[in-house]
Amino acid sequence: MAGEFCANHPDRPTALRCNKCAKPICPGCALHTPVGYRCPQCVRGQQAVFETAHWYDYVTAAATALVLSGLAGVLLSRLGWLLIFLAPTAGGALAEVVRRIVQRRRGRYLPHTVVAAMVLAALPALSLWMLLYVGLAGAAVFARLRGSLM
Repeated sequence: MAGEFCANHPDRPTALRCNKCAKPICPGCALHTPVGYRCPQCVRGQQAVFETAHWYDYVTAAATALVLSGLAGVLLSRLGWLLIFLAPTAGGALAEVVRRIVQRRRGRYLPHTVVAAMVLAALPALSLWMLLYVGLAGAAVFARLRGSLM
């Protein structure tokens, strides 16, 4: 094993190998997975299998979030402190609507797109309650949509 160097960093000696492709990798490149250490290329290739969203799914998800989050934000921000309890529920419901509209396809940046649309929907009626709504509902949306890709 002496004399082996990282495939990505030829100046770094290593004794570690990717457990999928057996390519030599340094500790800086090695990604810990439940089945052992893998190189970034193998991990990226495995994650790509699960990304099924089309470009238009992002547009549809953003438009849906823009409309529904704008309406929910305006309605819930008028309820005052009850918003603290209702915003995460509204966020979970929004995430489920988006998942159904995109036909349960998954994309790495889908949660980011939906939360960005929620922020844009909140800008016209910006207030402390609206910020609280976007924070709580956005966290719920991100967690729900992000969890479907992991």
